[in-house]
Amino acid sequence: MYAYVIDSNMLQSEDLRRLLAEGDNLAVLPDFAWYELHKQESIEGLRLGLSVIGDYPERVVLLRSGGEIAVLEPVVADELERLILDGPLGDIGETVRVARSSEPLDVAATAELHRLWAWARAWRPSLIEGASDIAISFPEMEEQMFNRNEIRIIRTNGRYTPDMLGSIFGAAEQIWENLATGYGIKWQGLDQSVVSRAYLFRFALGIVINLLWWIRGGSQAIVRLDRMSNDLIDLSFAVYGTYFDGFITRDDKARWVHANLVRAISSYRDLHEED
Repeated sequence: MYAYVIDSNMLQSEDLRRLLAEGDNLAVLPDFAWYELHKQESIEGLRLGLSVIGDYPERVVLLRSGGEIAVLEPVVADELERLILDGPLGDIGETVRVARSSEPLDVAATAELHRLWAWARAWRPSLIEGASDIAISFPEMEEQMFNRNEIRIIRTNGRYTPDMLGSIFGAAEQIWENLATGYGIKWQGLDQSVVSRAYLFRFALGIVINLLWWIRGGSQAIVRLDRMSNDLIDLSFAVYGTYFDGFITRDDKARWVHANLVRAISSYRDLHEED
């Protein structure tokens, strides 16, 4: 059995249908994907959003809100049962039944839908506070972290040097410490093997990997702040995917970020095990 985090752009895809039709595979839906299903507050929109996963409700796993996952203590942050939403809210079976009923909605069904929509409004996901400001500082980060030869290596997909890896991990640790402080997580004195489990550390490392993508593309001036927000949403999906068996998306950049984030987490652990 494999569990894959599913991007919002895959919810109605035949690829997802084939995945769920094979073996005992699970679709893992983060808060942004679940919010996308409900934000229109329409029965038609909900039916469309459930067109694939509604056929396999027992194969769908809902994650807790990003805010709850972000503040998990690092020592337990990779324990999957702490990431999953249990109880009635974590069971989409009733939602599917109500959305697909051929009968006019009765009072109870209508109340259930409105309860879900109110919950979705109250649970509306938000970006990691401060992440956009960090991402906007990419030009400054590039100048501080890499010399001209190292930038050439990044742009030509060359082999990173130990100094480059040190700069990448050092920047990620600084961002992690800032984010952890802001979210009230005690980071001082933690072993790096514990740090590597934390959602906010993986998110910080993902920001640096987004920096590498930006450099690879020529370090163009950032003028689309809305695109930056979308990139950070995609990053949250990619981070969730590191706790499960993978991340399924149509977005090439999000796929690249996830793959390199998985490798970076492994390299970070290996580096500190050698120490």
